[in-house]
Amino acid sequence: MIKRIFFVLFILGAFYQTTAAQRQSLLVAPAATDPNITINLNNHYVSINRTAAPKNRLFVFLPGTGGVAVNYLEVNQTAADLGFHAVNLTYPNDDAVNTLCGAPNVDLDCYAKVRLETLDGVDRTPLVTVSRANSIENRLIKLLIYLRNQFPADNWGQFLIDDATPDWSKIVVAGHSQGGGHAGIIGRYHAVARVVMFAAMDFNGLANSPANWIAHPETTPNATPPERFRGFCHQRDEQVNFTLLTTRIWPAYGMPAAGAVVNVDTTAPPYNDTHSLTSNIECDNFHGCIAADARLVRVDGVPVYKPVWEYLLSNIVSPLSVGTVRFLRFGTMIDRPPVGASAKSYQLLATGAGFDATARAAINGVDVATEFVDAATLRVRLPAGRIGAAGRSTLQIRNQTGAVSNVLTF
Repeated sequence: MIKRIFFVLFILGAFYQTTAAQRQSLLVAPAATDPNITINLNNHYVSINRTAAPKNRLFVFLPGTGGVAVNYLEVNQTAADLGFHAVNLTYPNDDAVNTLCGAPNVDLDCYAKVRLETLDGVDRTPLVTVSRANSIENRLIKLLIYLRNQFPADNWGQFLIDDATPDWSKIVVAGHSQGGGHAGIIGRYHAVARVVMFAAMDFNGLANSPANWIAHPETTPNATPPERFRGFCHQRDEQVNFTLLTTRIWPAYGMPAAGAVVNVDTTAPPYNDTHSLTSNIECDNFHGCIAADARLVRVDGVPVYKPVWEYLLSNIVSPLSVGTVRFLRFGTMIDRPPVGASAKSYQLLATGAGFDATARAAINGVDVATEFVDAATLRVRLPAGRIGAAGRSTLQIRNQTGAVSNVLTF
């Protein structure tokens, strides 16, 4: 038995070190990262290309209903070759969310309850039973800890704030079908670097409405700004109504602000810089062929949609960006102060990228005193007044070169 275990470990180690010479990939059993993970035990899939310029961003891909990490190798490898640390996560996805929450159910909050329980393991609904250990968050955290410990030179630990908290500001969350919906709701609740949704939609036909978490962003933290959402779906998708997706779902994310839906079959990258992409090519399964390996259309062995994936992952790291803010009181990090509290006792700790000594913060468009800490950290003084409700204030960073960051709502 010992010899057999050694042989398996040797094979996995060799697989990680030698696959494709430039890109290295690894299968990791969820239970190997945390013995409390007891369901959906198919391997995670991890890739890194050490010869690519590192983006210092983590690509996390969530499979569709019943899918596992190894069903989507091509998307993962594309991300790795672009310089991402890339992870396909296996997680509890046996039942389709739209089946659980669809007819005869007309509860538009059902979708969020199912998705959030799957995400964090907090009991919200009897429709699914997901413990904290088996949740998406715990699986991701424990996988990153495992990779940090096994391969310290690859800096997987940069994607953790601590051993219980992912650094969402450095994470691109993507997914197909059910996984795309999870990516979307993660973006609503956490400020991520980008959301990429393949063929994903929560729409209740009986109520003739999207799920509340999509249609009413004001009911969520709405943490990721609309300009970071991207979507791709086939026009003849058998499971996702393309008309509803493009007229009811993507507009609810704010995606049309970047331009109209573009057909990638007839338009070259960068696809008019839109965030809403579609295709109408022939394939044997329209729902799957935009992302799932077994359904991909290939030309000379290369997935025809690879340029689309590369575009969806482009321009993640801007010269100047702000990802998260936390409140400080007398220099100590705290939870958000109560609404109406005087702002004079508080500061913001802003994290991002590209900061320099000339960086200046604007809150709600008003320049405020800004202290440079390092290239990823600023201390920002709040303007006089009272603390507002979550989601009602904005932060943007500028510097003397004229660079302007994204606008972060907090």
